Amino acid sequence: MSRPKYSRLVIPRRAREDWISGLISLYEPLGLAEEGRDLVACFRNPDGARQAQRALEARRVRSELTTDIPEEDPLEAFRAASRPFPVGRRFWVDPGDPSDSEPPAGRIALRVPASRAFGTGGHESTRLVLLALEEEPVEGLSVLDIGTGSGILALAAAALRARSVWACDVDAEAVFLARENLGRHPFGSRVGLTAAGVEAFAGRFDLVLANLLPQEFLPIRARVRSLVAPGGRLVLSGIPGEGEAEVLQRVRPRGWRLAGRRAEKAWVSLCLERG
Repeated sequence: MSRPKYSRLVIPRRAREDWISGLISLYEPLGLAEEGRDLVACFRNPDGARQAQRALEARRVRSELTTDIPEEDPLEAFRAASRPFPVGRRFWVDPGDPSDSEPPAGRIALRVPASRAFGTGGHESTRLVLLALEEEPVEGLSVLDIGTGSGILALAAAALRARSVWACDVDAEAVFLARENLGRHPFGSRVGLTAAGVEAFAGRFDLVLANLLPQEFLPIRARVRSLVAPGGRLVLSGIPGEGEAEVLQRVRPRGWRLAGRRAEKAWVSLCLERG
């Protein structure tokens, strides 16, 4: 008896781009996973995999497709990715199918299905911001999450009793998915969500979060800094370790100090405080 087969689609260096995972989800993958900086999707139906690849090609996104792979247990990685896991001391991230399962005592459940969007806490850069939120005072602050993706960071800030939370993303598909995720949480209604960039905001925020790759953040860095209140903080993540020095040099102007640094594997998060 022949073993079932599956197809594997790899999109190099695009693991954190929510619009790509949203696009692929239209073609019924078995699941999505991050492998380093790559996005990987597995399909039972090879035609679905080919259609997803053609959709990526139409948007000039490179991918690598392998079909007819004999199945050992291709879903094990996705089953593992869908199991709840702790982040820091406070959070319990559940990337599986939506459920009402209780988190361990003392932990806050963040339910963000991994099969729909990235930014589930499984990537190092997202975990680093969750740790920053846990360790930095958040209660009573005004918070802005730029490039919110799945909405997990905005949800975490709301759960920690921030006074107000706003989140934005230029990708309308990501905002649609984030809105679904907000609706799964009793505190999600406290997050204001908009499909826009930083230019849509005025005023100042006590805490600004930007989990973005350097090429996404650096062009808007001046505008982002202008949204941080005096004495406020800017948490940057998505910084590859080899690019940390350059990013810090270009992001930190006079009057700002480096208030914190966190690292996991090849990724770095920086916390800057405005004087």
